[in-house]
Amino acid sequence: MKSVRLLLLFVLAATAAFAQKGKPAKVPLTADKWTFAPGKVEFVQEKGAQVMKILPGAGKVVAKDLDFSNGTIEFDYQPANPVFAFFCFRYQDATETECFYFRTGHAGNPLAGDAVQYMPLIGGTGFWNMLGHYQTNATFTRDSWNHVKLVMNGAQLRVYVNSQTRPTLQVERMEGNTTTGTFAFDGEASVANLVVKPGETEGLSPDPGPDPVAYDPRYIRSWAVSEPMTTPAKVDFSHEFLPTPATQWQVVEAERRGLVNLTRNFGKSNTRRFAWLKLKIKSATAQKKKVDLGFCDEVWVFVNGKMAYLDKNLYGQPTMKEPKGRISTENASFALPLKEGDNEVLVGLANDFYGWGLIARLENLEGLQIAPDPTFDARMVKLADKLIDIYAGTYVQPNGKNITVTREPNAIKFSGEGMPTHVLYPLAENRFFLKDVDVQMEFVRDAADKVTSLVIYENGKPVMDVKRIN
Repeated sequence: MKSVRLLLLFVLAATAAFAQKGKPAKVPLTADKWTFAPGKVEFVQEKGAQVMKILPGAGKVVAKDLDFSNGTIEFDYQPANPVFAFFCFRYQDATETECFYFRTGHAGNPLAGDAVQYMPLIGGTGFWNMLGHYQTNATFTRDSWNHVKLVMNGAQLRVYVNSQTRPTLQVERMEGNTTTGTFAFDGEASVANLVVKPGETEGLSPDPGPDPVAYDPRYIRSWAVSEPMTTPAKVDFSHEFLPTPATQWQVVEAERRGLVNLTRNFGKSNTRRFAWLKLKIKSATAQKKKVDLGFCDEVWVFVNGKMAYLDKNLYGQPTMKEPKGRISTENASFALPLKEGDNEVLVGLANDFYGWGLIARLENLEGLQIAPDPTFDARMVKLADKLIDIYAGTYVQPNGKNITVTREPNAIKFSGEGMPTHVLYPLAENRFFLKDVDVQMEFVRDAADKVTSLVIYENGKPVMDVKRIN
């Protein structure tokens, strides 16, 4: 009986292996086998071979009735588009697919470090700027045929351009959401001899390759992240963007290479968005720690309520950081000024262009304990709305200009002539604090318990006594 079971298991395993490895098949390059915009693709014969000519403005040209997961794909390719030429695989639709593409402006330049790249499309967003490590040089031309071979298995991908033995690009982990699908071409080009070899993976492992920073403890891998907000037009940053007690937080973990990938968490947006990332760092001593920061696209860093760093990494603009607008720990370095004890690190991140994320790596972790902090501010106390209501009113400065105080949820907002609007939060029953600078307000009551004035403090010292007028 045992021998029968072993024989049955052997037969099942052999059958499964045979099913996974199909015969090589040539994909017809004929009009009936592809979906394309009318008048934008030509199907011709050249030297006895079928050729699909994709014309300018064609958009995606998608193979019909084809489903491919793992194996080898080969084709001859003449990219004519002056900028980009894409091949998409495991293609579900125009928003979810894996892609390999040529930056065709580098044709004939075998030393260009970004001549070809792997990129997934996730929710319609291309992650090229988040995966700069998956681009490299390649030898190819635009005026003659090039041979392209892709070998894929599970998470991994190898790409060969004009070589059958030496990979041009090795992708240790494909980052897209799709595991199977059809093919698509995008960009003016000619295609010939498109062949698929299901299951022929050339010994490529289906498991992800090692994360090169997996054992580097300096990367901050866990953050509290707020829900994103859409920013007003022409406003880079405002103190009104700062978190409030009502801000909703979630804890997110970094992906490979320490990347906090906000696009994967929050999807695509056609408008500029802003989110906060938050940490608590407990330091054994007062010290400064260098941090290498990668970010896309704009960043504001506060430590204990004070601005420590701000910058932009906008592709194609003077503020673009090396390496050419891609997210990398090469983007920026600065010091975090930490006090002894608990420190709040608050990072504002804005985005309106492709992938959105952050990478943070400290110089070392000596004397530090780091944790995500999905709270608002440990200094803040909860006050009854009725108590906060009694502080609302109009106050007059010694120079005769008015200050208006209004109630917010467990906070107050003050504004006035010649001063910006700020939100302050309760530190005690009658004392409120501003998060980003060392400013406090104390409300003063008379013997009848009526609020008569407020005192403004800076750096712990009273600087102004403001009388209430209604």
